[in-house]
Amino acid sequence: MDDLKELGKLMKEHPVIIVVTLAAMVVGAIFGAVALYQRWLG
Repeated sequence: MDDLKELGKLMKEHPVIIVVTLAAMVVGAIFGAVALYQRWLG
């Protein structure tokens, strides 16, 4: 539970970092799906 409290504190102090991280995850997921669909990975 302490980890969740720390995460909550971080989100209040640095909301931009959280948003950028989530955006990067979404973009990465999209690129991953496209790469699989296009068979770029083999």
